[in-house]
Amino acid sequence: MTQLDILSSTSLRMNISAKAQRMPLRIVTFNVRYATKKFEKNERPWAERRPKLINQLNFITAGHESPFICLQECLFHQVNEIQEDLGSKWQHIGRGRGTKPEDGEFSPIFYRDDIWKNVRSEVRWLSKTPEKPSRGWDAVLNRIVTMAEFEHRVTATRVVVFSTHFDHIGVEARQNSAKLLVKFAREWGQAGNKKASAVLIGGDFNSEPDDGAYKTITAPGSGISDVSDLVPKEKRYGNETTYTSFGGTWPTSRIDFLFIQEPHTATVQTFGVLANSFDDGVRISDHRPVVSDLDIVV
Repeated sequence: MTQLDILSSTSLRMNISAKAQRMPLRIVTFNVRYATKKFEKNERPWAERRPKLINQLNFITAGHESPFICLQECLFHQVNEIQEDLGSKWQHIGRGRGTKPEDGEFSPIFYRDDIWKNVRSEVRWLSKTPEKPSRGWDAVLNRIVTMAEFEHRVTATRVVVFSTHFDHIGVEARQNSAKLLVKFAREWGQAGNKKASAVLIGGDFNSEPDDGAYKTITAPGSGISDVSDLVPKEKRYGNETTYTSFGGTWPTSRIDFLFIQEPHTATVQTFGVLANSFDDGVRISDHRPVVSDLDIVV
């Protein structure tokens, strides 16, 4: 352990102690748009979007001691490039949704390996046979959820994080995927000798708040809440909609969410939907990043 690591660890202990045994945590979900060769109107190549994405992820997580990043629509090479650009302190969990681990889109979870230890992880398919690569119901593509449990290296606090991407066509698939997600969250939140201080879910659900899948996730008895509902509307930051397209004719919509399982011991402090384009007019993705800060019990 270097002197810098010792100072960082000491600082973290002091910060946790000062907050009466509560620890700050930031979670981000962002559909980054896969690296296609068939561009939508106004879409720029991945090589041009990549550095802007990394700058944004670095800015969003800078100064936050316990960040998690849930991404969607990443191809194998994109995952590796994001890993390379974020640096060695970051690690990721996930696999492609195809038959081989590197095939198809990933829904990876990036985390700080110097802060969190991955206790267990798993990728499940959103289908009738979640243990193996498969397509569910009326979905047009395989869909997955990446699930991981983390233990804090200083406090031993445990947190469960999911990253997922529901089908964009299959209504039945989205509905049943939502039921599976609720089931998985309940199982992971209760498993093990030490319960998680928080079960957090980020993703592109291709479902707006008035759609069946969203209603299933947040239904009374599901044990899951939309994080934005736990922040007063006047204190939410940024935009309302999360899907923007690349400026074409597609309507904007709110389909990317952060959820938290209840009963939980976390206090949601902030919620925001951030920008995906700036003065240069280049859209980093056709989605916007969704961010929340929480305090969790140590």
